[in-house]
Amino acid sequence: MRKNQRKPRIAVVLLITVALTVVGVAETWRLGNNQQWQKVADANSSGKTFNTNTLEGAIAQAKQLASEGKRSKAKKAYAKISLNYPQFAGDDFNAYVKAELMYAKRKYAEAAKIYSDFIDNYPESPLWQAALEREFQIGSAFLYGQKRTVLKIFKLHAYEEGTEIMYEIADTTGDAPIAKRAIETLAVSNEKRDAFDEAYLAWADAQNRWPTGDMGQMSLLGMARSLEKDYKGPAFDGKVLISSKSYYTEYTTRYPESAQQLQVSQTLATLEREMSEKELLIAEYYKRTASYQAADLYYQQVISRWPASAAAKAAEQKLPEVKKLLAESQLPKKKKFNWKGLFL
Repeated sequence: MRKNQRKPRIAVVLLITVALTVVGVAETWRLGNNQQWQKVADANSSGKTFNTNTLEGAIAQAKQLASEGKRSKAKKAYAKISLNYPQFAGDDFNAYVKAELMYAKRKYAEAAKIYSDFIDNYPESPLWQAALEREFQIGSAFLYGQKRTVLKIFKLHAYEEGTEIMYEIADTTGDAPIAKRAIETLAVSNEKRDAFDEAYLAWADAQNRWPTGDMGQMSLLGMARSLEKDYKGPAFDGKVLISSKSYYTEYTTRYPESAQQLQVSQTLATLEREMSEKELLIAEYYKRTASYQAADLYYQQVISRWPASAAAKAAEQKLPEVKKLLAESQLPKKKKFNWKGLFL
């Protein structure tokens, strides 16, 4: 029975993939009036009609109904497809529909798990790409603020779940466009919520996967930018400045025209200024704690590395005093006269 159905089933693979892709490609999300994250395409296409007399039209309509949260209508639409196109219906179809109906109920975490299982279990299904797109949409929603329900009461952010979904998509699809979209979305969303350390890790992962081409260029710049923004001021660790500078410098070498357009040279100048201020603060700390040798070293470093900076001018003013204190600290200490010893 399966053998006889194989040819007509294969014949609809391309058709079904195209139909699902047409209604599935959307990457921009917004928070709707019902406080649910929606794809802009979904929000704008509500009420759109499809020619349900064709397989592609029926599939497009069913998927749109699920996108709009109309679970009952989506269930009927998928049931009609199963009835009218039995050569297409099978275990994979039933598993996909199960995920779609959970998605229509806005139970995104549960739907993501079912889509994930589907992707693992049915890699040759014509619905495989559609499941990936749905998983991507859920991951994007989580990363941009869609909350998950815990114990049927509490609403919690699902950034970790979104991160896991995006890495899973990238690991599954390799060099496919959706893999790059997944990691890019992860990195950008982390930047938008000021999670710059996590954004850096995502960009670094992208750089490791795709070191050349558009993604290589984008991720290198993203690494530099994330570390730059992660710097919290001279009172905090300045290692991110050094790393950010190295990535911006590499970007300038590899992509000089883009670097010029983005005014990377100005960014590098800002990083240099912040680095000089950081070193000056360290020098002043050592001076306060009477570690004059270390203070002397850091003041001299500021002057030699950033001679034209405001920090260097401040260091030049304070260096003579530190050298004097250092010299005094190295003089042999006078022994105190033991008056008590005279009477023993």
